[in-house]
Amino acid sequence: MARERDDYSRLLTELDADVESLRLVGRTNRRALDRIADGAVDELDYAALAYTIHNVYGVIEGYCLRVAKFYENGLEGESWHSDLLRRMTLVIPELRPALLDTDLWYALDDLRAFRHKFRHLYARPIDPARVMAVQAIVESTVARFENAHAHFRAALEEVRARLTDPAATETSDEQ
Repeated sequence: MARERDDYSRLLTELDADVESLRLVGRTNRRALDRIADGAVDELDYAALAYTIHNVYGVIEGYCLRVAKFYENGLEGESWHSDLLRRMTLVIPELRPALLDTDLWYALDDLRAFRHKFRHLYARPIDPARVMAVQAIVESTVARFENAHAHFRAALEEVRARLTDPAATETSDEQ
């Protein structure tokens, strides 16, 4: 399916909104971490921090899924979550650059794996050491993702600019 300028405009607006959501979730993550730093060490405090890590990754995965769907990249099977991240490291010539570099991909894959374990804890208690180990990469990973978004966005703007504006084509056809 050929994409038009408006399609790219919509995608860019949606990706910007995802990044704003990421910033909000990042602030919540910081508040949960600050509570622990201030001495709150109940299992619920670590569960709250783990939940915010889960949400940080969820927003990033939603962003990546939006990109994959825009370019009609089918994701199937049980490994689609990890496949999605891997696909975001690929350049699609003339359409889009890679969103993620290898280091960011690995960091996000660590968050993805944590999110998976967190979702499937059920009767197991939260491991504070594991939560804090993953938390150690959250803020830098979010900052790197925001930077990746800025570069990705600029590249998509260039693709968008190369597309003909249907309204301009109609106007020139009428003359």
